[in-house]
Amino acid sequence: MTTHAWFEVDDPDDEFEFTDDERAFASALSAHCMAWAPADVLGEVGRPDDWESLLAHVSLSDRAEPRGRHLIDLGVHLVDGRVRGDRLHNQLYLLPDQPHSWALDATGPTDELARVAADWFRAVLDKPIVLYVWIREGYAYAARYAYADSGETLSQSYVKKLAPDGQAAELTEAGHVHGRGWIQTVGLPTPSLYLHIRGDLDKGSVIPGVRATTKRGSLPGLWYE
Repeated sequence: MTTHAWFEVDDPDDEFEFTDDERAFASALSAHCMAWAPADVLGEVGRPDDWESLLAHVSLSDRAEPRGRHLIDLGVHLVDGRVRGDRLHNQLYLLPDQPHSWALDATGPTDELARVAADWFRAVLDKPIVLYVWIREGYAYAARYAYADSGETLSQSYVKKLAPDGQAAELTEAGHVHGRGWIQTVGLPTPSLYLHIRGDLDKGSVIPGVRATTKRGSLPGLWYE
């Protein structure tokens, strides 16, 4: 159990100028979360760039990695008696245009919305996360953090100079690429190994035939999805 208050609005003269209803929601949400909130995650309150709603959010990182590796931002938006929760844009903290299957969308009185949002945060924070790694000649040439219950990619990387010869061209031709030529790891063969990062792995599954390990090596740079 954590000793810090989640989603606490500290300054009554805060620059965001929260309404009484927003403050009541944040206070109730914090109270609901305090009994179970993990100590390695901090809940924060603010406003997204659209400035129309209250934002309560958390950021998950793989803290076992040097300097930590950011994995995903999660949060809820409260506006006009409606609360929506989902994965957030990692810079703007906006909700996605297309909600994920595990997204939250509820309406009701403030106290009820706070309870529903707290239950949603707890369920999402318990989603199992694994790290898949592809190794060639002792070096990791690709890596992917993913939810083990849905297979959704959180972040990934691919280094052509470390990968098998010709593989990048084959993956590009097959359409496993986007953005600035970023190779998508979903097109790769079976990973060499996986590490359980957080969450209840009994609620998910890993790619068949992949060896479990707790040993960590150097990973190439990762980009967000």
